[in-house]
Formats: sequence, structure tokens, C-alpha cells
Amino acid sequence: MPWLRGLLLAQLSLSFFVAGMQQNELDRLAATMKVSIQVLDNLDKSQCEKAVAAGNCYSAELRLRVPEDVPKDWQLYFSLTLPMQWYESQDFTLEHLNGDIHRLTPKVALQGGNDYRIVFRGAYWMVSESDVLPNFFLVSGQLSPRTVDATREIPDQTTKLTSIAHAGAFTTPQQYNRVAGEDITLATPSSLYDYYQSATPEHKEKNPTRIIPAIEQVEAGSGQLDLSSGLALKVEQVNQVAALQLTKAGVKMSAQGVQVNLEFDEDMPADAYRLKIGDDHISIRAGSGSGQFYALISLYWLLDRNNMTVPQGDYRDQPRYDFRGIHIDVARNFHSKEMLLRLLDQMAVLKLNKLHLHLADDEGWRIEIPGLPELTNIGAYRCFDLTERRCLLPMLGSGPDRDSNANGYYSVEDYLEILSYARLRHIEVIPSLDMPGHARAAVRSMLARYHTYIEQEQPDKAREYLLTDLHNTTRYSSVQFYHDNTINPCLPSTYRFIRKVLEEIRAMHAEAGLPLMLYHIGADETEGAWSESPACANLIEQQDISDDSELTTYFVEKVITIVNDMGIVAGAWSDGLKHVQEDKMSARLHANIWDALFFDGHKRAHQYANNGWDTVLSIPDVLYFDFPYTADPKEPGYYWASRGTDSFKVFQFMPDNLPVHGEIWQDRFGNPMPLEDDVPLQEGRAFKGIQGQLWSEVVRDDNRAEYMLYPRIAALAERAWHHAQWELPYVRGRNYGPDTAFFTPDHKASMLADWQQFTHALTDRLLPRLADEGVMFRLPLPGARIDKGKLHANSPWPELLIEYRQANQSWQQYKQPVAVGEGEIELRTRMPGLERPGRISILQNQE
Repeated sequence: MPWLRGLLLAQLSLSFFVAGMQQNELDRLAATMKVSIQVLDNLDKSQCEKAVAAGNCYSAELRLRVPEDVPKDWQLYFSLTLPMQWYESQDFTLEHLNGDIHRLTPKVALQGGNDYRIVFRGAYWMVSESDVLPNFFLVSGQLSPRTVDATREIPDQTTKLTSIAHAGAFTTPQQYNRVAGEDITLATPSSLYDYYQSATPEHKEKNPTRIIPAIEQVEAGSGQLDLSSGLALKVEQVNQVAALQLTKAGVKMSAQGVQVNLEFDEDMPADAYRLKIGDDHISIRAGSGSGQFYALISLYWLLDRNNMTVPQGDYRDQPRYDFRGIHIDVARNFHSKEMLLRLLDQMAVLKLNKLHLHLADDEGWRIEIPGLPELTNIGAYRCFDLTERRCLLPMLGSGPDRDSNANGYYSVEDYLEILSYARLRHIEVIPSLDMPGHARAAVRSMLARYHTYIEQEQPDKAREYLLTDLHNTTRYSSVQFYHDNTINPCLPSTYRFIRKVLEEIRAMHAEAGLPLMLYHIGADETEGAWSESPACANLIEQQDISDDSELTTYFVEKVITIVNDMGIVAGAWSDGLKHVQEDKMSARLHANIWDALFFDGHKRAHQYANNGWDTVLSIPDVLYFDFPYTADPKEPGYYWASRGTDSFKVFQFMPDNLPVHGEIWQDRFGNPMPLEDDVPLQEGRAFKGIQGQLWSEVVRDDNRAEYMLYPRIAALAERAWHHAQWELPYVRGRNYGPDTAFFTPDHKASMLADWQQFTHALTDRLLPRLADEGVMFRLPLPGARIDKGKLHANSPWPELLIEYRQANQSWQQYKQPVAVGEGEIELRTRMPGLERPGRISILQNQE
């Protein structure tokens, strides 16, 4: 009977409200709740807090809907990388807890079928779906927390990418622009069509000797050397990895094969080589084992696998820079050992020789340190534990469970394997453990250790490695909005901790046969973190320091001294080194320049090189690979310095002449970027190298990490190894801007011709290799437009297939302009022989 059923339901609902939620009810709520975030406006700054984010903010709505009545005894936890500053709601309390963690608490029971909207403002802006993080989760009393299904990442089995459904659309300028006057062209099919047209020169035949990176000097012969009989190469004489690459390409090692003569030349630079391919033999002269290795890698790339021949000729080559690096952040989100080994393989064949491994930050500590198990037992995991005695807070959308992809660490055995793998590939591993800021994982782990030993009545052991002044009452906020992420520089235990960690890492390097030569201390700071620290007040008095603003200088100089005393070169990010006194530093100091060009980063780079420091360009305008490839809200990545950094932009980079980019590029808002060279590079000074960075705040798995790295890493290798003839030489004191014309049409034509040969090598040689080895690389979106009812499409690379379809039709390969009907046209690209296609874009045909 309906009336009886209604009465029973009413009684159940009443008991639900009185008794509180049960686990099955929380589970049902997590399965049925609809949650989304819709950006409303980035451009209206009238209500922004002037003291926060330089007066920039966005407005958005958090939207909730439940299918049935729900009591109020639950909370929703979620991450926003740009935290909420203000909100408006009579039904909910919305709190920013720490970092990116927020908590929503209902004040009233929710009614089924109703839409609830909480308007809020956050710092800076939000113009990308990847700003909306996944894995919102529900908590109620002592029940097990549950992830809201509507906020989980959605895997696409076709493209092997993931997406989220709870990020609203970005369709208006208020939603996809950050500031008034921003002049960024979104990556639509039509805008990409025009972009690709402008970067496509007159077609030229493929150059069989053009590899990546390009060889410095080639004297081509007249014929081909047949390697079908193999190579008479004594593997024990050379790096086994190079021989393995040739073997994998089909070249067997045989005494009856083509003779390979190896010779060392002490007068040649270490990585330089001369490869001569004759009509019946091959000779290699090199300055070191690495030079021999790179010669054999070039032989590998020159091989035509269809007929097993290599072009005869005399190839002379040497690297542009000694330092050719990739930085990968495994702290924010963990990346597996297997992914790192694949990365080392690709670095080796692209002649990159430095892996900067960012092992610790606020959100995770990723390397086992014998004697300090808390660093990995607690600091390597994020889950729901507000006490943080079992794990860190679940930052960056990692969710409530310890088995998240975000979690993990490298054991001693893992790290030894990584080091040994790198050593065989002539790659130096540079460990980095950020401090004094960006150190929350270490700070909270050592605080948990302190509490454990205090409970065991062992106060001396509790304080042995403590990184926190327990009496510090300072209220501060870091760049990532943490209020407890900074190591205290005034405690003796801080330096005991640093020595302990460094000694253990140095021992691992020694055991692996790859001595620790360079250690990166980070040197990120958190301004004002120690103003109310009694320990720092005492140190300031004892050391005759003027005030707490000089404590970063004290810390950085002290840590660099510790590192140097161990016979190790210290490295740091450029902003941390601005505090040090040059006369207190050793002659060798490694500086990574991460200052953006539009913030005068070229001046900092010149200054540090003029100091005589090993200066490595890491500038975000072009070398941050966690940024999107294109200005598209669906393209993942942070974008604070660039809305779009594709392989072509990396290829255009002229690292020896930083000011020139004021003529050919725009600032982060798409506006002119004039650059003045009023801190010129002194005669005889030069940069040590360049390094590409992959930060991992929104890079949550190995597939996404490889998608962001490849194929941009190939363009990085090109610029790190090879100095192109079209690059404009540095002229001391010359200024550049949109109205100067030093980079002439002839320079541009030469660059575009080189780019075409580069893309041939990319699609013919590198990408098939990546596909064969299971490496996830990004396929670019196609360009397309409608003209007189016909679809015209293009792509940035040769040999790339374009596919299209309309509603209820199957995919068809685009070969030439074709008539299409009205409505939506879906487009994608595909590599020949590769089952996985690229991401779909949509073109509206309104003709």
C-alpha cells in the first residue's frame, strides 16, 4: 500500500537524521552526489583582496545535488590549487585548511533533487579544467571516508588519457582569460590551421643524415654502407647500452660484420666524437667513453631499418653545452621507478646527460633514508588523517586512501638501480630535497617522529632531527598557501638532519658507482616564517644578525658549506641564491635560473654567469614542461608563465641570446615583451647548459608525465646539443622588442626549413621508437577550417594522419579538401601504425 510505504520511508528518514549516518549511507551518498565547479569570472577584480595575489582573483560556484534527503552530519573535503578567499552561503560553511585542502560543512540537511550553489572567490585565476582537482571525498564521524564518484578521473581507453567531468565549461572571455587586455588566441581548429600554415615552409626532401639532435658537421659520402652482416664491435670495449640499441634496431654483433675501429683522442672534448663511415668499415675517434657512446648512438639514428644501411660520410660532432638536463618532480605526485628507467633510456639516445631528480617537497618525500623511516612511512603517503601521524594531508586531489597513485617512494634498492641504470647511459643523477621552504613532508614527518619518542619518554631522541621550533607562533603563508612547510634554520637539529640525509644519499651514490658530484638544496624560501620563533630570536642575538629577514641567507650559506665540505658542488634555484654573499661561496656553485623572461629573467641569468657560477637556464617561458602545449582549457598543465609551450616554441629557443626573445615572443598574457640588455653578459662568460622541468602538481600518473615530456624533450635535446646556424648571435647591450627586426625573414626562413627537417626526423625515427617502447607521447591537435562547404585540415608534422567524422558516421582519413555537412565535425590525429589516436577537437560547420 502506498501510504504504508510512505510511512516506512518517513520513519527510516527520521532514524537516519537521529542516529547519524551509517557506512552504507555514506557510501551511497558518495556514489550519488553530483559535484562540480564552474568558473564565473576571472576579469572582475573589484572585489579582490588587494593584498593577496597582487589583487587578482576569480569567482566560481561549487555546485551540489543529491538525489534524496541527506542529514547534515558529513563534511566534503576537496583540493583547490588556488584557494578560496571568500564565499557566500547560508547553507554551508566553507573553510581553507592548509595548502590546497578545503572543507565544506553543511549547516542544514540537504533536500533531494535540489541544486545547491556556493559562490566563492579564489586567488589569481582559473582558466583550465586541470585547475579543478579530482577525488573530493566525504567524511562522517568515525566512518571510513569515501571518494565522491562524480569527481574521479575518467580513463579514456582509446587515447589512454584521463579527464574529469566535474569541471565546468570555459566558453566566455570571462572564463578563459585571466586579465583584461589578455591577447591569447585559444587553440581552436581554425586558429591551429593558421598557426600550422605559418610554420610550414616550402617542402624539401628529407635529409638522410638529419637526426635528433643534429650533427654539427657532416661531409656526406656518395653511397650507403650495408650493415646486414652486422658489426664487428667488441661490446666490452664500449658502452653496452649503445650496442644494445643497435641490436634492438636489427644490427647484430658479429665477427664477420663491418669492422668498427675505436680510438681515443685526449685532445678532443669529453663528449665529442668523429664518426667516419666508409665503404667497408667504420671508425670512431672520441675524447672519452661518453664520446664513443654518442658516436654509436648517432650510428643508431642514421640507420635505415628498411634496408639496413647507413649513409657514408665524415661526421664531426660535439655538444653545445656540458649540462643537458631534465628535471622531474616525483614529490608532488609520485612517478614509478619503471617510468624513470624509460626516461633514462630516451635521454641517452637524445644525448641528454643530467637527470635532476626532485625527491622531496611539501607533498611528499620519495627516497628511503636508513635510520629515518618516518620520512617514507609518513612523508611518502597522503591520506585522510588530520593528525598526520599516519600520512600527510591528501593534497593535490590525491583522495583519502594510502593506495593512491600519488603515493610511494624509492627504496634504497630502487635508488641504487636508478643510479646504476643512469651510469651505464652516461647520465648524472642530481638529487634535490627542497629546503628551507617547500619542505612540509620532512617537517611533518620529523614532527611525528618527535611525538612518537616523547610518548616513549625519550626526549633527546625526539629532538634529534626536529625541524620545527615548537614555540614558534608565527603566522605565515607560502606561495602554495601552506602555513607549516618551512624548516627552521635556527635549530641545531636542522643541520643534524641535513647531514644525516646527505651522508646516506652520498653512500648510495658511492655504492652504485656514480659518485655524488652535485646536490641541489633547492633554497626556496618562505618569507616571514620565523618572525616569532624564540629559537631564531636567540640565534639572531648570538650571531649578530640584524633581523629574521637575513635568516634565509644564514641557512643557505650554512647548508652550502656543509655540502662543499663533503666535496660536493651545491646547487640551488636562482631566487634562493639572491640572498648569499658571493665572497662566502666556493668558486663552484650551480644556479638554476627559473626567472621568467618577462620578469627580466635574462638579467638574473647574466648576473649569475658573470659571477662565475655554473648557470643553467631553466626559464619557465619555454622550459617548463608541466605547462600546456596549447592555450586550450582542456589541455592539462599549469600556465602561470605560458598558456602554450609546444615543441615548435622549444625548437625556436636561442639560449645563448636571451634578450632576442623580446622580438619573437610575447609575455604570458600574449602582449609585447621588450627586453633590455642593461645587465649584459661579460666577455668570456657563458651558460653551463639548459634544463627542461616537469613539475607534477597536476601530473598525477606516469602516462600524464610522459604525455607532458614527449615530444618536447626532443626539441630540448636539439637546443642543448646543437647550435643552429639560424640562431641570432648575442650582441652585448642590444635591446629587442616587437618593433626591432634583427631576426630577419631570412633567419626565419632558415629556421622553418630546419624545423621541417627536424619534424621529419621526429616522425620517421623518434616517435616510432617511443611507440615501440611503450612510451606515452602527445599527438598534436589538427588544424581545420571550412571553406565553401569543404573541410581543409593540416597538422604540424609530416606523415601524421588526420581523421574526421560527423554525427553517426565512422572515422575517415583526411587526404584532401572534402565536402562536409553542417554541424559538428570531430577531428583527431594518428601516427601510422599506432593504435592510439590523439585527443579529439571539434569544428563547427555553419556554412
